[in-house]
Amino acid sequence: ALGRIVEQARRLGAVVASDECYAELGWGQWDPARGGQPVPSVLDPDVARGSHEGLLSVYSLSKQSNVAGYRAAFVAGDAALMPNLVNSRKHAGMIVPYPVQAAMAAALADDAHVQAQKDLYRSRRERLLPALEKFGLQIHDSEAGLYLWGTAGEDTWVTVDRFAERGIVVGPGVFYGDHGKGFVRVALTGTDERVDAAVERLG
Repeated sequence: ALGRIVEQARRLGAVVASDECYAELGWGQWDPARGGQPVPSVLDPDVARGSHEGLLSVYSLSKQSNVAGYRAAFVAGDAALMPNLVNSRKHAGMIVPYPVQAAMAAALADDAHVQAQKDLYRSRRERLLPALEKFGLQIHDSEAGLYLWGTAGEDTWVTVDRFAERGIVVGPGVFYGDHGKGFVRVALTGTDERVDAAVERLG
């Protein structure tokens, strides 16, 4: 699918900027620890068709390394597009401070902490998912990331109330636009103790 987007963009003369901050948090078919494959980058040779022309991978360490407050991110890809990006960032005052750059270099050189973080989220997901399904939710479009997106086939606020009666706070899907009607968003970011408590209450 990503390869088709690249082909279409090149026919149009458009740039593809791929938001890949959840790439290390793929699940199911996108989880190598469960027999899947890694999430492909737009810069992967099979996707990019041998050229990075018109392609940008936009990546953040906020998810893989749990450093959201650092604003630690980078853009990689088409060298011809970089000078304008660098110039725009300088004039907008968005230069990454040196201590954050040093932290990014350290994080990018260490795969072990990324795996540990993913293992933690996977464990929570594998406990929450069946509990949510037993509670009546159908999970959709949750193949990557830190959230489970589900619907019980009822009004969003009815579902929110059913969770609230059990002391569980979920994100109302309507907060994310019209396509979120009837859906709720459940985060994997609670502590293990809170996740276990939620699983017990849902049971």
